[in-house]
Amino acid sequence: MIELDLAQFAAAVHAHAPQWEQAGIRWQLTFGPERGKSAAWVDCETDELLVQLIIWTNGAAELAVGNIVIGVIDQVHRELASAEKIVKCLDDLTNHLTDHN
Repeated sequence: MIELDLAQFAAAVHAHAPQWEQAGIRWQLTFGPERGKSAAWVDCETDELLVQLIIWTNGAAELAVGNIVIGVIDQVHRELASAEKIVKCLDDLTNHLTDHN
């Protein structure tokens, strides 16, 4: 089983942040309490979308995209095989946000 370092997630979020800010996307990074299966998540928001990506230390990831205008929420669950997959998840999050801006 993989053990992700949430500091790598935080670094990847901060690497994506300038692109989000340039596109007018508001974002916030949060770390949950430390426990056997800790998590961190980033919440992003535009005028039309609310998007959240949660990463757990066990490699699970959940991407939720809520469209405020039409009231639809899509969720995708992933099992990350490596820390490099965190960047792919953040790229997907960014694509959702910028395709609707």
